[in-house]
Amino acid sequence: MKNKQIILLVLAVLFLSPIFAQRGATTKIVFDDGFNFYLANDLGRNGSYFQKDVAEVMGNMADELDIEFVVAAGDVHHYNGVQSINDPIWMTNYELIYSHGDLQVSWYPILGNHEYRGNTQAVLDYSNVSRRWEMPARYYVKHIEADSDGDYSSVDIFFLDTSPLINKYHEESDKYPDIQKQDSTAQLRWLEKELAQSKAEFKIVVGHHPIYVSEKKRVDEKDLVKKLDPILRRHNVDIYAAGHSHTFQHLTKPNTGVQYIVNGSASKGRKPIKGPDTQFCSSDEGFSVISVGKNVVRMTFINYKGEPIYYFDVKK
Repeated sequence: MKNKQIILLVLAVLFLSPIFAQRGATTKIVFDDGFNFYLANDLGRNGSYFQKDVAEVMGNMADELDIEFVVAAGDVHHYNGVQSINDPIWMTNYELIYSHGDLQVSWYPILGNHEYRGNTQAVLDYSNVSRRWEMPARYYVKHIEADSDGDYSSVDIFFLDTSPLINKYHEESDKYPDIQKQDSTAQLRWLEKELAQSKAEFKIVVGHHPIYVSEKKRVDEKDLVKKLDPILRRHNVDIYAAGHSHTFQHLTKPNTGVQYIVNGSASKGRKPIKGPDTQFCSSDEGFSVISVGKNVVRMTFINYKGEPIYYFDVKK
């Protein structure tokens, strides 16, 4: 009898496994008539480490998902940033990699720590060269108005420059030459003011560095825990999305509704560590799709194979 039960259990697993495996692939990524955009980060490795694979998936899915724009959350350029707007790695890291016709939409970038190893002003000035590179300042806000037919809600996206908020970069000013020029206090005052004034139904904050993260190379960023997280909590931010860790992670914390996201690297992933607050984690390279519907925002992690591997909803 015992052997028969074991056989039945094995058959059940074999039968059900394809169903469970397929669920990720059949996840509804976007809402009908919703507002959809990409989130990508840690891009630039001259096409290596799955960068071309991720870029191809991004391009192939963009038309189907009706992507409005791309948020580039820092480290578009490994390893030492750019030296000027004419630096050839603009071609090898960005233009020639993300050349798909459906990726010729607006890109909204922020600076990562690797950009700070070079000329950060050149990253902003590239907006005068590329029609799709739209970076009005080191930190800024983008408003998405609610649909007049009621198909999707209003969203404010706040773009941050997180490197100057972290003390260790100031201690290595020879490696990060532009870091001392930045006023981190002014940035935090700006964020506080903008969040307080926001009338949007959903608030999303994007920075390069995670506040909370669990992987072998990195731990929670104490400076951001102290300086940034209280502001997010105080103003009921819905999602804080970052990169830098080269892992996919969704973390939650007690006594706050903020969803803390580490967006998977668009090149060269690393292995995360599942902690007590980890809802999901993966080492896959990839990017995310954010879809805004009526009173809901859905964020879906897409790996380098084009597979939806995880999603969550924030509802109002």
